[in-house]
Amino acid sequence: MVIAFLSSILTLTTLYSLSVQVEPSLALDHQQLGGLQAQTANTEWPSLRFYFTIKRSSMKLHGQSSFSVFARPVLSDSNGTTNVLYDTFTSFAQGSTSYNYITIDGVAYVSRSSPETGTPLVQCVNSVAVPSINSFVAALSEATSVSSISASNGSAIECSSGSNFKVTVNGVDFGVCASGSSGFTIYGSDIDITVEYLSSHVEILPPIGIVGTTGDCKVMSVPTSVSTIGRSLLTGEPVSLDSKRMLQAAIDFSLDDEKCSCKSKPRPCIFIHGLGIRKEEPQNADERPKYWGDLTDHAPCCSSMKYAVLDTIKYAWTDKTQQQKVCDRMLAVSETSGGTTVSDTIIISHSMGGLMVAGAIATGTCSLASSSTWISTASPMTGSMSSDYFQDSCKDDTILFMEIFVDLTGLCPAGDGIQSLAYQNETYSSKKLDAAYVAAQTAYRRNVYALMCSNQYAGIYSIEHLQYRTLGNVVPHKSDKNDGMVEFQSCAAGIPESKFGNSYRDRFYATNLNHADAAFRHGDSLLDTTKMPVKWFECLL
Repeated sequence: MVIAFLSSILTLTTLYSLSVQVEPSLALDHQQLGGLQAQTANTEWPSLRFYFTIKRSSMKLHGQSSFSVFARPVLSDSNGTTNVLYDTFTSFAQGSTSYNYITIDGVAYVSRSSPETGTPLVQCVNSVAVPSINSFVAALSEATSVSSISASNGSAIECSSGSNFKVTVNGVDFGVCASGSSGFTIYGSDIDITVEYLSSHVEILPPIGIVGTTGDCKVMSVPTSVSTIGRSLLTGEPVSLDSKRMLQAAIDFSLDDEKCSCKSKPRPCIFIHGLGIRKEEPQNADERPKYWGDLTDHAPCCSSMKYAVLDTIKYAWTDKTQQQKVCDRMLAVSETSGGTTVSDTIIISHSMGGLMVAGAIATGTCSLASSSTWISTASPMTGSMSSDYFQDSCKDDTILFMEIFVDLTGLCPAGDGIQSLAYQNETYSSKKLDAAYVAAQTAYRRNVYALMCSNQYAGIYSIEHLQYRTLGNVVPHKSDKNDGMVEFQSCAAGIPESKFGNSYRDRFYATNLNHADAAFRHGDSLLDTTKMPVKWFECLL
């Protein structure tokens, strides 16, 4: 919701969040990646370079399909057991903006700089785009020996040393091939990682200037104990005979890297957006509006892709004319649709778009044939407290931050679209709107095939990440389980939580995405299976 004007919140979010200015010389830009300082450390463990290769276009980071992460080991001893925690650094350039991702003492920071902003801006964050190196390190100590690693098509992955292992990171399985003193390679379904031992230790410096905010920075990684196998992989030391005997009996391991194909019937797809678009288009659009992410290569069941473009600022989801337009857009994409029945069509709705579809069905404006499939994401089926809070802010009844925000948007007084999302049975709702919600919820439960609802607004790290983090914190949601705008319970609308799973393979998908992520706008997380909306859609039907 509120996609068109959320960019206004970015400047205010910067002031509200854990952000400070740092001296330009203290942040490394993309061209300075090779300038990490060499250091002679009091450790036998080498620094490492993790070279990532991304195999799915929806998982690119800052538009890049490959990047390096430098990692420096920090060793500690606990009752005779060696523990290790890696400080890490990587850098990206996207357009004129440079992004540095740094982890020091388990705390993750992002530094962003551009010619327009001048000095870099540093934030400590709880959700980062770059996979946690320390998660891989912990997994290596639990490595299981396998006799071979193969792709899903049966082709073997060559490992010249013959030292093959299986590890699991965040529930995702990987194969590992150890190559002795030259390093090791990690093979996955979506990413491959080549790990190199560096001849010199790198010094990774913490961002300077976080004074007064470090108490709010959460530790994302802690030191982990290292097994003999883990130590061998991380240092290149030979594995002892005793350690080899301790490994489980070797088994074959196959990666789950097969690309999803359409398991049902390919049909035309129509996308119904939510709140935030002002200018209506008289016909369905062929080109994807900025509202939606790029699903071009991730929609195997879409024989064609069309996009409804409606004025959702001026018109409520309960508006009869608006509901008729939604039906007209859905009826237009399939040649077999007729009368008021939508046939052989895949409908994808986001946010208020779900209410518009459900409302149209509930009022009998149109119906879905059994040959049609409705997929809904982040729909506020009981309304959203964001609407109530926005309307309060227009009256200057909230915090200064939000009152300035709504003034910047120019949307006060709130339009019918925003007002129609008032939370059910709350102050800004009415008996008529409450009744419309109940009818829409019934139509929703009877007709929707698959749902994506969020338990957490952490989301995929992106330019919109802080916006939804701020909204999740300041809006008085009824539940902590929300995507920043819509609560899980509002999205589920009475569908039992027990039906939901937290994997992209679950038809009812309980995610940790923010509201914008649910429009597929920021692709997929590299490792977190609760943040893979594009992969979910690709593998759903």
